[in-house]
Amino acid sequence: MPGVADRDGAGRLHLAVQRDPASGGEALTLNDPVFKEHWQNDLALAAASTAHGVLRGQPTVERTVELARNAMAATSRLVDGLLARAPEGAVACKAGCDHCCYQAVGVTAPEALAIVDHLKSTRSSGELARVAAKISERHAKTSHLSSQDRFSPDHPCPFLEAGQCSIYDARPLACRGMNSLDAGECATRLRDPEARTAFLASGRGGHSYLEPIRAFHAVSAGLQLALAELYRLDMHALDLTAAMDLLLNGDESIPAAWIGTGPSFTTARTDDEGDPSLQQISGRISRPR
Repeated sequence: MPGVADRDGAGRLHLAVQRDPASGGEALTLNDPVFKEHWQNDLALAAASTAHGVLRGQPTVERTVELARNAMAATSRLVDGLLARAPEGAVACKAGCDHCCYQAVGVTAPEALAIVDHLKSTRSSGELARVAAKISERHAKTSHLSSQDRFSPDHPCPFLEAGQCSIYDARPLACRGMNSLDAGECATRLRDPEARTAFLASGRGGHSYLEPIRAFHAVSAGLQLALAELYRLDMHALDLTAAMDLLLNGDESIPAAWIGTGPSFTTARTDDEGDPSLQQISGRISRPR
């Protein structure tokens, strides 16, 4: 039942609900740390607590979209604060720099729902139809490829238009946390076949500002814990293109089915969960699966 934490597939229980007998109010605690860094665990718990407050014991599509927007805005504020402390000129990212927009992007279901809500509120019916067709075409070209194969100048994000993100205000958490320290390196490893092969074989990330990446992972983890453990919703990582194809070109009942704890996004799940290199970059504690 909502409000009672549920164990994950490995039998772990990260969140617990503490109830005040006098007021009846609820507070969440993190029983089992998710990250090595204390600040990330604190951030994950704060995100989980916000999720529990926004959903108010009864998830709906509308509340889930509100929650995702809240998380997106909070992540941007966090990242902006972290970047403000970086040495001047250290961060290489700027408008028109799109080297990181040629790869598979992971999202959660709430992010996907918020992106679709953004599209529907900012596009005409004709524009939305063109977006849906572009998503369908891109998904057909990439659905059979691995994440490594997707890292290629041949496979741009379907929302990339003339070097700019066309959903910037609703872009995924992962995109908000990525900030390179070397734009030249980004360009070379994407567009030079030998450099790209060596980069993928190394299993290491590029020269990026680590704290914003870890901040977005903490926020995302908090959302995943709250919705999965407290509300039993499917919070597996999803491929952005595949999830958009389902929501824009698939059955209209998918959002409601997901709220009903059905396996509505199963075909959009990413193949990156449990990736050791991702765990290292994110700061997650590695545990047997």
